Amino acid sequence: MRQIKSILRFLLFTSIILTIFSCSDQSDEPIDDNNEEALICDTNTFFIRLDPSECAIDIQNKLSVSSLYSESLGTERTFQTNSIPNHKVGMFPNSGNPNTISVVDFEYQTSLSPTKGSSSTSAQGYTFGILMSGVSIDPFTAEYFKQSNNESNRDWNITTLTNAVNLGLDCNNAHVQPSGKYHYHGTPSALLSELDNNGEAMIHVGFAADGFPIYYKYVEIEGAITTAESGYSLKEGERPGDGNSAPDGCYDGTYFQDYEYVSGTSVLDACNGMTGKTPDSESEYFYVITDNFPSAPLCFTGTPDNSFRNGAGPGPSGSAQPHHHIILE
Repeated sequence: MRQIKSILRFLLFTSIILTIFSCSDQSDEPIDDNNEEALICDTNTFFIRLDPSECAIDIQNKLSVSSLYSESLGTERTFQTNSIPNHKVGMFPNSGNPNTISVVDFEYQTSLSPTKGSSSTSAQGYTFGILMSGVSIDPFTAEYFKQSNNESNRDWNITTLTNAVNLGLDCNNAHVQPSGKYHYHGTPSALLSELDNNGEAMIHVGFAADGFPIYYKYVEIEGAITTAESGYSLKEGERPGDGNSAPDGCYDGTYFQDYEYVSGTSVLDACNGMTGKTPDSESEYFYVITDNFPSAPLCFTGTPDNSFRNGAGPGPSGSAQPHHHIILE
């Protein structure tokens, strides 16, 4: 009998101890069997190519070098170019871009006395500008979110500077249109390797469609040269789409709409521009190509000339030159 009582006391003690430890492991929060694990949004697909050595092809050996020509007439500056770069490029066609670089003649006009407007104009639908290499620069693409019905949702524009989609960019963050026109979407690394000065001075690389000059990332502030970055950053959280009619998942940089401009985080405005001292002026407005998103500016502060409008800009021959890309599946 005494042995049985001892066993019962041991079992009771063991039961109390197990109950205490079991309670200590439980959360004070109620259990929700329907609660799904939250999506962790910490991915950034932004990718820019900054190594000029990745471009090894001298296109000048195959086609005539860019015939970029500029002259000032009245109130306008005129550029004529055959779109062939005066620097090395990557291999085309390639796995992400099936087109071959060809001579494509263009003529552009910009204002000699540009002025800022009361509001900005989106660069979508325009070639943003022409660089000294004779090659145009354009941030936007013609690739969009593909809906389940195989239609494109044009509210969600796929970025070029992303590792989520292969658009066949070379080291100049450039590729080729079906027409054969070679064009930049971001920092033209091979061109800059010939112009760069170790960040000791501003580098004038071209003109925007509204006539304001374009510089590469170095700007002068209070007498010192510094590297400027844009004020854009990824939005927080998840996209509102359902994955069928519009994209879902985290804002990760696959789409232009994944980004937002955050005021006060950069010396550059939402158009990647600023007013300051340049080699040509004590104070003027200018655009900046940056090495972070969006690299090429997304909007104009002045009025873009119609010669830069996609599909409406006549070349010297008077024929309209369409601007579009292959839609990649």
